[in-house]
Amino acid sequence: MNKPIVAFLMSSCLLSACANLGLKEPTQAYGGKFEGNRSALSRCVVDKLQSDSRWVIRGFQYETWAYPDIEATEVYGYSLNDVPGIYARTSPTNPDAVGIYPGMPTGMPIPKTHVYRKNAGTPPDINPNYLFILTLKRTDPETVFATLSGKRYESNIVWEKLKACADGSSA
Repeated sequence: MNKPIVAFLMSSCLLSACANLGLKEPTQAYGGKFEGNRSALSRCVVDKLQSDSRWVIRGFQYETWAYPDIEATEVYGYSLNDVPGIYARTSPTNPDAVGIYPGMPTGMPIPKTHVYRKNAGTPPDINPNYLFILTLKRTDPETVFATLSGKRYESNIVWEKLKACADGSSA
């Protein structure tokens, strides 16, 4: 074979192998017991994230799932590019966007109420590219157990906001 052709084939194989390696972003998980109401805490966390001074954090979009039968709430946080149901015509970054839709940064989105299904995993309508998932489950009338998992940077910030909400401070 011709040397340039062999060199080209080898370099293209090397490039495709490197492209498939990918970089996996580190994840973080937290868990803890907090005093407060699950819906009030989730609303407080979203409000604090939406008023954060960092534009990346302020730009998070949310989906909220409520499970009244087990007294739990899940908040899924997305980057603007990964929000389910966002198109150019409805994007908050589009100055000609049409109307207001759930998830726009105008407050806590209306929770989608569902019946809990044991071992069901992630709800089928959830985009798997979420940045974090915050789950708040009532343990007794005064406390909730919170679990948080997701990308490390975002999860650290969300956990700090949750602690601030539970303490009643303004972090």
